[in-house]
Amino acid sequence: MGTLTASWRVTSVGVEGRQSKPHKGFRGAPPIPALVARLVYFMIRLENVSKMYGSELPAVRDASFDVPKGEFVFLVGPSGSGKSTLLRLMNRQERPERGNVWVAGRNINEMANSQIPHLRRTMGNVFQDYKLLPNKTVFENVAFALEVIGKPKHVIGQQVPQVLDLVGLSGKEDRFPHQLSGGEQQRVSIARAFVNRPLILLADEPTGNLDPATGEGIMGLLDAINRTGTTIVMATHDHRVVNAMRRRVIQLDRGVIVRDQERGVYE
Repeated sequence: MGTLTASWRVTSVGVEGRQSKPHKGFRGAPPIPALVARLVYFMIRLENVSKMYGSELPAVRDASFDVPKGEFVFLVGPSGSGKSTLLRLMNRQERPERGNVWVAGRNINEMANSQIPHLRRTMGNVFQDYKLLPNKTVFENVAFALEVIGKPKHVIGQQVPQVLDLVGLSGKEDRFPHQLSGGEQQRVSIARAFVNRPLILLADEPTGNLDPATGEGIMGLLDAINRTGTTIVMATHDHRVVNAMRRRVIQLDRGVIVRDQERGVYE
């Protein structure tokens, strides 16, 4: 498997050089440079966010937390607890009724719709059901993520083989999704999400359809990507994964955050 390297810098969100340590809280209005440094240190920030669907109970209620640059966070809780809704709020698939969502130093609630594609170029998404294009090969599925943002052919020709080597799929570039195992399809999904070297990777139950051994391999890959500096937020029901990795755990129950624990386990 190839060596992982990060090809982006914090300058992609407007701050260069060493990052400031997080502040515990504001007292009064901070100077603009301090505000920018704080928001960039926290790659994701939710402030009293609530999301409703019709007249039902809130899918998310008064959620507030920060995700520092480079952290790996698990979102856990039963089905319907609000995990997937939080992920959709982070990439602006959904907008909250109340509160603010900050991503890479910007309040994405205030973004015009025309700015959302640019926001999503800084983010990768991995799904439980892979969402691969069935009529495209492995190479074409990964290349598509670069084509839609206008990368030239020579860049695509360099980056796609590199990322396929990284996820252990060298030699399978010409296969179609139906010719791959579930674990291999998920590796293609991860390659597609990571090929543009995103600042943030959002994963929604990426091991949900996989056997334990295959899921372990996928988590090893996500862990390696995280160690390059990519911030990862992952929603999961997989007790074994959470207990083995011992990363930060945010637990939800009926839309409410009931636990936020460093080096947590699944309870």
